[in-house]
Amino acid sequence: MRGALALLCLWLLFSGTGSFASMAADDAPSVPIRVESIVESPVGMVVAAHPEAAAAGAEILADGGNAVDAAVATAFALAVVEPEASGLGGGGFLLSYDAEVGSCTAIDYRETAPASSTEAMFAIDGDGMAGHWDAPATAAEQAALQRVGGQAVGVPRTVAGLLRAHALGGRLPLTEVLAPAIRLAEDGFTVSHTLYNAVLNVYDVLLSDDAMAAAFLNDYLPYEPGETMRRPDLAETLRRIAAGGADAFYRGEIAADIVRAVRAAGGILDANDMAAVDVPVSAPLATTYRSFRLMAPPPPAGGLTVFETLAILEGFDLGPAAISEADRLHLTAEATKRTFVDRRAYVGDPAFVDVPVETLLSEAWASARRATIDPDRAILFPEPGFLESSSTTHVSVVDADGNAVALTQSINLFFGSRVFVPEWGILMNDTMADFDPEPGGPNSVAPGKAPASSMCPLLLFDRDGLRAVLGTPGGTRIASTLVQLIVEFVDLGRPLSEAVDSPRVHAETDTLSVESRVPDDVVGSLEARGHPIVIRGAYDLFFGGAHLIQIVGEQAERMYIGVADPRRAGRAAGL
Repeated sequence: MRGALALLCLWLLFSGTGSFASMAADDAPSVPIRVESIVESPVGMVVAAHPEAAAAGAEILADGGNAVDAAVATAFALAVVEPEASGLGGGGFLLSYDAEVGSCTAIDYRETAPASSTEAMFAIDGDGMAGHWDAPATAAEQAALQRVGGQAVGVPRTVAGLLRAHALGGRLPLTEVLAPAIRLAEDGFTVSHTLYNAVLNVYDVLLSDDAMAAAFLNDYLPYEPGETMRRPDLAETLRRIAAGGADAFYRGEIAADIVRAVRAAGGILDANDMAAVDVPVSAPLATTYRSFRLMAPPPPAGGLTVFETLAILEGFDLGPAAISEADRLHLTAEATKRTFVDRRAYVGDPAFVDVPVETLLSEAWASARRATIDPDRAILFPEPGFLESSSTTHVSVVDADGNAVALTQSINLFFGSRVFVPEWGILMNDTMADFDPEPGGPNSVAPGKAPASSMCPLLLFDRDGLRAVLGTPGGTRIASTLVQLIVEFVDLGRPLSEAVDSPRVHAETDTLSVESRVPDDVVGSLEARGHPIVIRGAYDLFFGGAHLIQIVGEQAERMYIGVADPRRAGRAAGL
């Protein structure tokens, strides 16, 4: 195997063009790593939202780790290099595939409401806030209370989730898996345009907090793209996790300082919430679309919304010979709007509410929803939208044996709740914003409950095996982006590299957001059908940043094609 890898390395070095991960000679893996927007490799692939995070995962593959090891290494590296969107103070979902036995496992590490939470804690009655807070009474101020400050913080479960995945399926010791993230925190990483713009958006907040300014600013000025940022505070936290596992984070000094920071900012998180963290492992949610089989984590993750949308669309012929682009986008938008109505009505944490999964994915339900779609006219749904933020991240990994991991995680808003734990360099999430503030609904607040999420790491199979590992950030745009990618791949027969580059649209309630690259005649046709149009940028971060891997060929001649979305600063890293 080593000889074959060496020959492959020589072939890669002297064929084509591309850049390689830069690292000290002593740290270099045994196999060179190619890092680009699109990379092909028959050996292993990692795609993530920052080139140095993708390279960290590929380094672990090159040193003998499997897909789980590489995914965990990449996720911890993202906590360092993409602090605005991902970190130890957040949560997410992970889907792993074991090629040898042909089975998938879903891990839910979404944040949960602290034990002292109450259903009405963010509700407004005639006298103002009806819950815990001596707080303002306007809807705008109520929404702000759910998003910023200690009361917005859910119980963080990223560390527990990633370590559970590693314990279940990893091959290398945890100290080796976390080494790239520790090195990036200690020695520094390259600031991306995404991080730079996120800092500009909260610059006044960072300036007002000396600890956050010290961590994320360069002598009180934003780091420019391409400059080096170091995070020695976070490096020490990662060292303790590498040495002591989950207990190092959820008990002892780190947990105590997290609780202290959150409660000082008005929150209700306590030591018992931290010590009681558990991570459920389950079978994935599964469905079919045309001749393909899809897997995603079950609720409260967003796979149900994606799968219901596809079930509605399966009743239409969406092929290029059968339908125009305007027709296809119209039908997709109308299907998505209906599934968001169903999500609002039925979806919550299944440990607390009965989510009618089988009903929502049944042909009878899809047929009834499909029958309400007028091919010539948009129907508006002006219900309030979701509070979910697009500030999320996604990782896709495949190893030489065909094992795969897709994970999506977040701290919710860029820079989360703005609650910072200075001793350990941890930004806390604001995931309480994803709950319905009004009591009585499937997604209302309850102690220990996880809010419904759009996050949807996804695996796609055909009759010959795994064909794609995919996912994206983007809040509610996750569902529409994944549906469009799957339709382009399955119905239009486009490679995923082309599907990622195609202009995107999103409809949730009463407007249709479109990228400016959608042709004018298509936009005109959509407007003529009654869609209120919002034109966004050509490659707009509003639509997330899909990071995916397409698998082509059979076992003996299999090739992995890693694709990073141009809307974000990510890269594919292949061996």
